[in-house]
Amino acid sequence: MYYTSPDVYKFISQQTNDPIVERKTCRVSWVQFAIFQSDLDFYKKISPTFDGKKFEIPTPTLCQEERQRRRLLFRNERKLYKRKCDATGEMIISNYSSDKTYSVFKESYRWSELWTQKEYTISKKERFSSSFNELLEQVPHMSLMVKMNENCTYVNWCGNSKNCYLVFDTDFAEDSMYWSLIRYSQDVVDSDNIYYSNTVYASVNCTESSNLFWCLECDSSHFLYNCALCTGCSDCIWCTNLTNKQYCIDNIQYSKEEYLKKAEKRKIKVPHNFLHRACYKVNASNSIWNNLYWTKECVLSHNIWYSQNLRYCDFVTDCNNSYDISSFWWTTEWSIECSSIGLQCKSIYYSSIITANCSNIYYSYVLFNCKDMFGCAFMKNAQYCIFNKQYTKETYEIEVAKIIWHMMKTWEWWEFFDPSLSPFGYNETVAQEYFPLTRDEALARWYKRQDTNYDPVIPVWVQTLTGDQIPADISTVDESICKKILVCEITWRPFMIQKAELAFYQKHSIPLPRRHPDQRHADRMKLRPPRELHLRTCDATWKEILSVYLQDVPFKVYSQEAYSQEVFG
Repeated sequence: MYYTSPDVYKFISQQTNDPIVERKTCRVSWVQFAIFQSDLDFYKKISPTFDGKKFEIPTPTLCQEERQRRRLLFRNERKLYKRKCDATGEMIISNYSSDKTYSVFKESYRWSELWTQKEYTISKKERFSSSFNELLEQVPHMSLMVKMNENCTYVNWCGNSKNCYLVFDTDFAEDSMYWSLIRYSQDVVDSDNIYYSNTVYASVNCTESSNLFWCLECDSSHFLYNCALCTGCSDCIWCTNLTNKQYCIDNIQYSKEEYLKKAEKRKIKVPHNFLHRACYKVNASNSIWNNLYWTKECVLSHNIWYSQNLRYCDFVTDCNNSYDISSFWWTTEWSIECSSIGLQCKSIYYSSIITANCSNIYYSYVLFNCKDMFGCAFMKNAQYCIFNKQYTKETYEIEVAKIIWHMMKTWEWWEFFDPSLSPFGYNETVAQEYFPLTRDEALARWYKRQDTNYDPVIPVWVQTLTGDQIPADISTVDESICKKILVCEITWRPFMIQKAELAFYQKHSIPLPRRHPDQRHADRMKLRPPRELHLRTCDATWKEILSVYLQDVPFKVYSQEAYSQEVFG
């Protein structure tokens, strides 16, 4: 696994005029990481006060990569299972497998008036983590993280969407399937990280576009096939690093008539040898890392939209003044070491899945519209609670101060949840996608594992199709294919074609897939830039720059300025 090098920290310090005041050794990875003066200022400013005592937040003991890994291992997006609802007894789809010991309620029942929130008896433990785990074992869990969807049964971390199938980490989507990290888009299939777009297939990191097929990092473009790093283009095939172009093939300009004639003979081909930007930024002022859009003062952060004053963050939209955040969205601020927070939240500390007008939340898990909560789980519309027990404002302040004093003695204050509290196996979570570990490596770190195979067993007499048995010509395929079982050519896992999926392939002359949806997702993940930051030289100016690519990659890497000069003139 890659860890940020001391040279990168030093370069950032020089670029931002932010002195390094301490170099610490991570207690998990044993690598050195830097503490900047701005870090100390932020920790001091955000340190909370209870019962008249200010509890200082010290510098972290984990490097930024291990802090991010710990947050992500609490987030299972893509692993869905069939199990019983422990409230109604009916069969449901859940991201908790049936072998989990928690009670799991279907989401409509979990928040309905049929189920009443209650207090739980939590015995006094030596460590906060042990007491919180006792609460998690008692409180019913939600089967999925979904809200305000229509005809979206097989989805997770999905909201405000319609007619979607196997989509994850999605908001405001329609008529789409097999994707993740999509916002305000429709008619999208087999794609990742797509924003404000429609009719997109097998594409990654594209925005404000339509009719993209097999494209990578294309913006404000239309009717592109097998293109990469194109902006403001239309009607192009196999093109790279173009801006405001039309009717191009292999970066060669054609008339409309010539283009249409040659386009009829197009072939599916993924572009490889194109010019890379060291880091991809759009209107990113004083911001450092990758995929930064309309940001200001966002340092050591990536995949950030419309935000400012962030550090050590990933996949954040419309957030300000926060550190160590994963998956934040929509007007969230003044928070630290959290994951999956959104919708008008403020002052969230060391918590996960907090949303809908929450504030002053500490060490909590899955809260909606709550304020002043400590160590609570799966609650809504509550205030002044500890371990889901109601207190008055005065007693809440006193009890929280006592808990923090004790957590300081056990070295739990100022750290995110212990990995043992995650309800999921490491290989079920997003952490495995970005920081993969083998089974032995995960167990050596005392992480949980999900080793049970829940794939359906196909009887030997059931006809399956694999490899060349799957029709190559989509024009010869009818709806009977939707009743057959296909077998992945890589993993040998079974999968099926949905009717809406088939209609999409037929409409756009796309051949049937030969790989399982999970394998196709894994293939797309390889096209996304690594979550790494290296010090290297620009291949245009030979100046030192920060880049997601190493020095010895087999393609040219330009700084943002050099790339703009080369491509945009």
